[in-house]
Amino acid sequence: MDGLTTGLILALCTVGIYTIVQKWWRQRQAAKLADQLLSDVIKNKDAFRR
Repeated sequence: MDGLTTGLILALCTVGIYTIVQKWWRQRQAAKLADQLLSDVIKNKDAFRR
């Protein structure tokens, strides 16, 4: 029984950590994409003014 409890707790912790890391990774990728999009918009706006 002790091994089963330990395995269950380990599995739940693994799923929780995976979920947190996946959410962080997606936010990081979205932030990079937003920075790139903003850079492109500013660059095109400056080119349009000239």
